[in-house]
Amino acid sequence: MTYFNLINPFTLTPSLGFLIVWAVKICVFYPLTFWGTFKHLGQRHVPFVLYLMIALVAFFLPFNFLLNDYLLITLMISLYYFFANHSGETLTDLVATFSFSALLDYLAFLIGSYGLGICKVLFSFAGTPLYYLLVNFLVLISYGIALLLVRVLRPFFQRYLARLRGQHILAEWLLSLAFLPLSYYLYYAQYNHYLMQSPTMLTGATFHNASPVQIRAIALLEVIIYVLLVLLVMELVSRYLANRDRANFADYRLESLTRYTSQLEVMNDDLRRFRHDYKNILYSLTSALETNNLEFAKRSLAQLSAATNKSIDVPTGIIGPLKNIQDAGLKAVIFNKISTAMEKKIALQVEIVDPIDFNKTMEPVDTIRIVAILFDNAIKAAASAPQPRLDLSLYENEFAQFIIVGNSTVHQVDLAALDHASQTVSIVNNHHLGLRNLRIILARYPGASNDRRAESHWFEQRIIIPKRQEKAN
Repeated sequence: MTYFNLINPFTLTPSLGFLIVWAVKICVFYPLTFWGTFKHLGQRHVPFVLYLMIALVAFFLPFNFLLNDYLLITLMISLYYFFANHSGETLTDLVATFSFSALLDYLAFLIGSYGLGICKVLFSFAGTPLYYLLVNFLVLISYGIALLLVRVLRPFFQRYLARLRGQHILAEWLLSLAFLPLSYYLYYAQYNHYLMQSPTMLTGATFHNASPVQIRAIALLEVIIYVLLVLLVMELVSRYLANRDRANFADYRLESLTRYTSQLEVMNDDLRRFRHDYKNILYSLTSALETNNLEFAKRSLAQLSAATNKSIDVPTGIIGPLKNIQDAGLKAVIFNKISTAMEKKIALQVEIVDPIDFNKTMEPVDTIRIVAILFDNAIKAAASAPQPRLDLSLYENEFAQFIIVGNSTVHQVDLAALDHASQTVSIVNNHHLGLRNLRIILARYPGASNDRRAESHWFEQRIIIPKRQEKAN
């Protein structure tokens, strides 16, 4: 059984006509099928030059051989990732999309192949012009079946990606390998002329006396059951991980809310004590002035000044603007991050002038992840700066909502190097940490952007999320 084959069609084809048919089938039909299914599943644009490049390679390294398929699929993913990935999609999501489209391609080709074999036996048209026509156009027939499968399963796949994207890379990679057994099954079936040369190789003596139609029907049923099991595993795994993420997210929000509530209680207790002490000192000062006891009046006034200075230490000017954040979970998380910055002696400025609700434009978990990434990077960088400082500004206009986080830095930030690092897998520097995940999150919202500015040891990130436009009635 041959797993890999590199050929020269010019020396193997018996005639020019055969060579033309070979070229059309290998260089047109197969690239169209693989690229087309991927294109429609992921709703992406594939440049014509990529079709051409794969056609030229496939002419000498044709599909239908196990390792050939894997090499060509790897080449196609690489070409798209490096030359057509204008939206900045991650390699993990790209592999998942291409792998799922390959799964549907193989399933569609097996349905077409077994279906043709069953019809050939049932209707006895083997050797007729119609049969040869169907055989030569089997790839296109299978492509049509694949597009029908894409139409049915695209919502399922989009939901699957939404649950895993950017958070469970290992699970996404492992589930992307589900097409490999089916590709080997297809290769095995083709080698045995779709299980007709050695029918007992499929499951043993059970089918020793089975008819050709029964063999093909059972084989097709096995393939369909395998794909259904793959879909079931994808659904269960993604749902479990998504539910676990929601539970962790809820715990994080609860922890932040608890800390926020506790701090408010402490501030309220401090304010009550201050009012009590303030009132007592005023009574003492009034009594001293009424009795002309200037020494006692001076001591009372000094105590009043000390109490006032102590009250100023309560960061109401920083925490007060948080009342304009409508989402309690986001408010608590921002307070949590602000508290961390204060513990590190970082000077803070918070500007949230008007009420704002980010749930109108983003999912709550995405908003919190964006804010957490920006704060974590800013705190880490500012803590090492000569003059630690961090600014937060939240506001909106008619068209978009804005999240602006700025911080002081030790060195001037190289924006070009930062953009390059945010697209790599390994991110280790202060402002590189989490930026790749930030880019993944923003990619889910059409028109969202991250404008960065760096000057005079100051770095600022401006997240812009367009508001969802309501459809006109």
